[in-house]
Amino acid sequence: MKLKNLISTVTATLLIYIAASAQQNNLLSEKELPKVSSSEKKQLNFFIISKRKKGNLDLATRFNVFRTKLKGFFRPKRFVSVVAKDAEHMSTRVQHHLKKQNARIGTIWFDSHGMYKKGYSLFFIGQDEYSYKTLNDSCLVAPLQQLSPYTDDGTKVIIGSCYGGATYPRLSIDYKDMTRMNGDSLMIEIGNIFERAFIYASESWVMTKPGLFLKKAAVGGYPSRKLFRDICYEPAWQNVGKWNQYNAITNSFQQINPIAMDMYGSIVLRGKTYVVEKNKNKEILKKLETLQTGLYK
Repeated sequence: MKLKNLISTVTATLLIYIAASAQQNNLLSEKELPKVSSSEKKQLNFFIISKRKKGNLDLATRFNVFRTKLKGFFRPKRFVSVVAKDAEHMSTRVQHHLKKQNARIGTIWFDSHGMYKKGYSLFFIGQDEYSYKTLNDSCLVAPLQQLSPYTDDGTKVIIGSCYGGATYPRLSIDYKDMTRMNGDSLMIEIGNIFERAFIYASESWVMTKPGLFLKKAAVGGYPSRKLFRDICYEPAWQNVGKWNQYNAITNSFQQINPIAMDMYGSIVLRGKTYVVEKNKNKEILKKLETLQTGLYK
C-alpha cells in the first residue's frame, strides 16, 4: 500500500513538473526567443515554367515540366516547380511555398523561350513579357516586387530564355537595319527589383538537354534547324555558351562560365566554357563561314 502511494506521489510530481516546463517553454517561445532573420531561414529553389498554350506542341517545355515536377516530388523541402499562366499566378504560388516552409529564395529559374525576331532580349512568365521595354509597367513589375522581401545576397535569379542576356548589336531579320539586344539592360532592371540578388542570363541559345540537375552542360549548345544558319544569327553563333552575371549589390556586370544546377536546384558554375569543354571551336567557325541570307522564314 505504501509502495502504491509512493508511486502515485512520484507520478503526480512528474506530471506537475512536465506541465510547468511546457508552460515555461511556451512563454519563452512567445516572448523571449529571437525572430529568425532571413539569412537564417532555409533556401527554397524554384523553377518557373510558362503554361503551354492549348494546341501548342512544345516538347522542350513538356520535358522541363516533367523533370522539374519529378525533382519537386523527391525534394519537396528544397525544390518547387511552378507552371504559371502569368506573373501574378507565379508570384502567388511562390509566396505560398515560401510562407509554408518559412524559407527564402535560393535559386529561381525563369524558364522561357526567347524571340530573336523582336530584336531585343526578353523572357516570359506565362503570357507576361519582361524586357527593358516593359519593365516600366508597374502592374507588370508588382508580382516580382512581392518576391523581393524573400531574397538576400545568396539569391540567384536566372533568366532562362535564349538571348536573355545578349549585349550585341545584330541585323534585323529583314537585314534593313541593326538593332541592339539590350540584355544587360534587362538584367539590370531585374536587379533593381531584386536588389540583393545575382542575375544570370545567356548571350546565346539556352538548350534543353538531360542532366540539368547533375551539374552537366545541359543548357549549352546550339539548334540544328536550317533557319538558325541565317546571317542574322551571326552574333548568336559568335557567343555560343557565354553567360553574364549582374551583381545588384555592387552594380557590377561580368561574363562567366555556363551555369548548371545541382541535385537540389541550386545554381553552380561550370569549370569551362561550353565551346572549350566540348571542343566546338572548329565546328562553330565552320557554321559562321556558311551562314546565308534568306533562311529565316
